[in-house]
Amino acid sequence: MQVTLDDKQKAEIKALVFSTVKEGIQQVANTRPYLNRKDVAKYFGVAESTISYWAKLGMPVAIIGGRKLYGKQSITQWLKDHEMPSQKSKEQTKKALTIGVVKSKK
Repeated sequence: MQVTLDDKQKAEIKALVFSTVKEGIQQVANTRPYLNRKDVAKYFGVAESTISYWAKLGMPVAIIGGRKLYGKQSITQWLKDHEMPSQKSKEQTKKALTIGVVKSKK
């Protein structure tokens, strides 16, 4: 049995295989429970300096042989423990107060 594909079909299959492999690699990369500062910053979508700042604020850090490792689950829990209601939502529900002055012509 022989299957013949046109160029468009070949491109579609190639793109599908590429995206499937890429997703697999990302899933494997995300299964590591502990990350270095660069990787954990990328994981949480913040700057590396933010990770250092959070560590100074008490974020959990594992130090093994002088090397700092950051647990994704520990940090996620630490962030959840520090959640608080947004102050913006309260401000947005307040109605604006407008005062006008009307002068009559004489």
